[in-house]
Amino acid sequence: MNPTLAQIIAYINQYINTNGVNAITGAENNTALVYLANAILNYSVNGSLAGISSSTGVVPLSKPITLFSVVPASINWPDNFQFEYYIINATGSNIPITSGYSFVDQYGVPQTIIPARTSIHIAKSTNGQWIQVNNLGAGGGSGNLPPETGHEGQSLFTNGTTAFWSDSVLFIPAGDANWINSTTWVNGSSYSNPYFSSSKFMVFWNDLSRFLLQTSSPVEWQYVSNGFQALIGGFDSATANVFLFFKGVNS
Repeated sequence: MNPTLAQIIAYINQYINTNGVNAITGAENNTALVYLANAILNYSVNGSLAGISSSTGVVPLSKPITLFSVVPASINWPDNFQFEYYIINATGSNIPITSGYSFVDQYGVPQTIIPARTSIHIAKSTNGQWIQVNNLGAGGGSGNLPPETGHEGQSLFTNGTTAFWSDSVLFIPAGDANWINSTTWVNGSSYSNPYFSSSKFMVFWNDLSRFLLQTSSPVEWQYVSNGFQALIGGFDSATANVFLFFKGVNS
């Protein structure tokens, strides 16, 4: 058992301080001393040394400081003695946070990933939320860029929280499997942009040799959830070849 400091104080008040008949047992005194010794060790953030995880499964944090050398399926954390954690992502990919867990950055935005090549320090606040307490820009995107290796020809994007490599142009051929009808295309899992659902882009209809209008009249296409819909007359996904040109900031 590793009780909290408040529980240790309560134990001492119950069994040690209020015992006015000199009947403190060795077991009671020993328990209090063990609790205090463990508290000193546990309260030192790195008293038990930082953990290094290479698991690919779901990882509950078991130490105040954990370095991830391999991307796990997700991570989560219980309330520990310090009510704080240091999470170091030493990989080139974002680490997902298990559903139901998150931390709030200094912009008040809940975050559900640990960005690539980033160290995050979180602490529990009086309102029960876990908050980011290190001085990094919005989830740690400040100065921590993903490696170029394996991303030849791609462009660097940001969603304001983290940076990632992705294709800046996506070709959608006639009859592509992601056309759900003659005018509407919904992104499939094959595209490399992890933030496609919040990405902004321009639509170029190759057969018409121009970009379709979206912000001026006549409106020729519109965003739909995770894709777009062509509104221009004569458009048919069975014959249309389209390019999506992605903008550098996704929002």
